Amino acid sequence: MDIFAKGHTVGKCRGTIADLSVGGMAFKSNAVLEEGMCIYLKVNIPLEIRGEVRHIKGVSSAGMYRYGVRFHKIGYVTPDSARPENFIAAKFQKRSVS
Repeated sequence: MDIFAKGHTVGKCRGTIADLSVGGMAFKSNAVLEEGMCIYLKVNIPLEIRGEVRHIKGVSSAGMYRYGVRFHKIGYVTPDSARPENFIAAKFQKRSVS
């Protein structure tokens, strides 16, 4: 993912989404961010996210931090069926059936 923060260039980072909902997400990354920082995320799916870092959990042995982000705006570059709320609902249905 690419991470941009106002006044900072974070750039390309390793990252994994750990938890995702319509209102926010948690992700693990080797990026160094600060609580309260407004960020812009561009991930490997056709989705662009603007949000605020709400909490940070310390660095793991792999050098990854866990960040909680509250969404401010989500930009879609796909049809309605691929929007996150539909994607999330499909994932939950898939898990519960398995």
